[in-house]
Amino acid sequence: MVSPLKRSLAGLFALALVAAACGSDDAPADGTAAEPDVTEAAAADTADASASTDAADDEPAATDAADDEPAATEAADDESASTDAADGESGGAIDRTGETIKIGYVNNEGGALSLPEFRIGGEVAIDAINEAGGINGAQIEVVTCLSDATPEGAINCANELIEADVALAYMGIEVASEAAIQLWIDAGIPYLSSNSWGNTEKNSPGAYLLHSAAGAFAAAPAKTFNELGVTNIAVIGEDSPAYADFVDSAIGPVMEANGIEFTEIIVDPAAPDWTAAVATAQAAGVDGIWGQLTEPGCIGLVGATAAVGYDKPVFAGSCSVFIPVLGEAAVGVLTSGDVYLPETREFAPPEIQERLDDYVEQMTAAGAEDQINGFAVAPYSSWFEIRTILETIEGEITGESILDAFANAGVTEGWLGGDLQCGLAPWPLETSHCGAEMIVWQVVANDDGTVSRVPFMDQGFFNAFEASGL
Repeated sequence: MVSPLKRSLAGLFALALVAAACGSDDAPADGTAAEPDVTEAAAADTADASASTDAADDEPAATDAADDEPAATEAADDESASTDAADGESGGAIDRTGETIKIGYVNNEGGALSLPEFRIGGEVAIDAINEAGGINGAQIEVVTCLSDATPEGAINCANELIEADVALAYMGIEVASEAAIQLWIDAGIPYLSSNSWGNTEKNSPGAYLLHSAAGAFAAAPAKTFNELGVTNIAVIGEDSPAYADFVDSAIGPVMEANGIEFTEIIVDPAAPDWTAAVATAQAAGVDGIWGQLTEPGCIGLVGATAAVGYDKPVFAGSCSVFIPVLGEAAVGVLTSGDVYLPETREFAPPEIQERLDDYVEQMTAAGAEDQINGFAVAPYSSWFEIRTILETIEGEITGESILDAFANAGVTEGWLGGDLQCGLAPWPLETSHCGAEMIVWQVVANDDGTVSRVPFMDQGFFNAFEASGL
């Protein structure tokens, strides 16, 4: 089913680690081109996008969690308490006034990979939560550790924050998490993030990853190509171990389950030839192209397809920066995501529109206007979701009680995206993930000469695991 036409074994591309996890637009709020981020791998993760998993071996545990219907029902029925928490109000039964909850915040900054927006978005949210009364009255104290994206940096931050006796650890982005995850687990400190940055955390009993699983970023293109009647595509990726793992763990199984044949085309991230990659896809006779790439890769691929007049479907992973950079050349291209951004506000439900307005106001007040449509939205959303879950804890807030709260959270309203199902394994092959919902966007030309994105076929968020066919 997979025909590898090109395997360039040039050096590693560290940024691809984040490619399939978390795609978003790092362009300034004024619509000008921004410094390329690192989506896919995660979204690859630029940042987008992230990886293989032995999660298939953990399917029984995932099934048990998914079958934990009573817990889900109880959580869903507790609507009034959930609503109060989401609105920043305590239900009245729990009063933590005078308490402090110390949390550790790790982020990759200062090294070759530096993404302060993953920290700033979380800090802005935490400030807003504290100003609104905190966690049932308790204030959140942040202890920050900046890691340089190396294993040594990840280990140093873990040791430093464990010594600081934090109640939980939040990873803004930590692409070297694999080196330190066991330290957090052994210390009994919950490991939280918006998306997965390594393999172990995807199925770790000590980790909860609030947004959509890496595999969901493969299901979105598969569902879309199915709806377009396309069954033979080219998948173009940048050469890295993370991308190879993602092909084996997600792309291959999801494409096979959907009856889609794919030709794999791999480019050298150090010297990519996007024109040649598109020509190879055309020579293979495919009826569509999916680029599972970093933001710079998406710009290169979409630009190349436009230059040769490629008129078949192009899916640019979960990238966004190519839209303001390429303008009209991006019209018609598809992309996916797991949260709404301010630029897509008009398509969000009313309550999320209001939250996006708050987000824009708070980020502007923090002097972070240039990051409003970027990755900051992921940790911002995550922290309001974390607040909702922490407010259910009745006794002392400890590592154990936090993990219990997540395990029994059932369905939690997503702050800026789809609902969370922490503890219920909505993507059974990645049991630590709380989310499996995605939305697909298509770039369109507006009457005023600008371009923007609209929901593909007027569809909103959907359950990606159900669409995966797995």
